[in-house]
Amino acid sequence: MYGDKDKFMELDELIKGNVNFADHSKVFIKWEGTILIKLKIGSHQFIGDVYYIPTIESNLLSLI
Repeated sequence: MYGDKDKFMELDELIKGNVNFADHSKVFIKWEGTILIKLKIGSHQFIGDVYYIPTIESNLLSLI
């Protein structure tokens, strides 16, 4: 989940929904897309399937 639209390389505006947290709060997913991050070693990496949530105050990336 990411809240900064400018960081997305592409956005799928058809994806919509909600995310529920453990404290029972809910946020609205506006879109889904791909972001580009810079790694500590200096190279770049794309991360796909990232939800764009405009109201989120902290970026949450989970790697499985």
